[in-house]
Amino acid sequence: MKIDYRLRKQIVIGTILAAIILLVGFWIYFSAFHQGATCFDNNQNQKEEGVDCGGPCEISCERATLKDIQTEWVEVIRLKTGVYDLAAKVQNPNPNYGLSRFYYTFKLLDVNDALVKEQAGDSFILPGQTKYLIAGSVPASEGVVRAELVIKSPTKTDWQKLNQQYQQPDIYVFDKQFSFLEGQTALARAAGTVKNSSHFDFDRIYVSIILFGSQKQVLGVNQTQVWTVLSGEERYFSALWFTPINEPVAFFDIMAETNPLVVDNFLIRFGEAEKFQAQGASPAP
Repeated sequence: MKIDYRLRKQIVIGTILAAIILLVGFWIYFSAFHQGATCFDNNQNQKEEGVDCGGPCEISCERATLKDIQTEWVEVIRLKTGVYDLAAKVQNPNPNYGLSRFYYTFKLLDVNDALVKEQAGDSFILPGQTKYLIAGSVPASEGVVRAELVIKSPTKTDWQKLNQQYQQPDIYVFDKQFSFLEGQTALARAAGTVKNSSHFDFDRIYVSIILFGSQKQVLGVNQTQVWTVLSGEERYFSALWFTPINEPVAFFDIMAETNPLVVDNFLIRFGEAEKFQAQGASPAP
């Protein structure tokens, strides 16, 4: 009887110890390796409308599927020894979202793809917009043969949603001209007239100019600004080149744009700033 009692006691104690060890092991495993459902676990759970979006998650599924800004081309133009113009054409594939500001970097590379210099900048982009990014007269050591554009990916909450009635500001350029100059300090000039046909008064309109050769190669770039343009107003502008353009200019493009996602860009009339059709958070200053 004593042997059976001791055996039973040992079995009970062993079973209890095994259970304790098993429970402790499970606790350690779940604490160290198992995480509960979150909005960052790459799974559709906890009543989310999509993977890590909608429902209890702060990011809507529409915002979660936003695409990055696309780069169409990047060019570097040598002006003179150690000085370059840089240009890129980019496009926003999102039809309802824009950025009041995004950041980018031109990377200047030599023939061996070694980095020579970085040139940082920032800009804005509207829903569905295609635009030029230009950096003029950038100093760098000789030997730059090409450039790359790196755009810092904005967070999903950086994007601003415009309502369905949104249209890009009705700003366009007419009477576009380009000519080479003789007997003057400047060697070439581009000019035109900007018209603000929108219902808003803008503090600043940006004008970008790209010169192309017969093979659609970029020969020259320039940019200027037109200030205080009221609704319905027309304004003349011109931009000058002071370094030679070594090939014939086959055609050129002049693009005008303004940033309606920034409140300070709207001029104040009658003591109150005009309002643009934006949804969600207030535009950043």
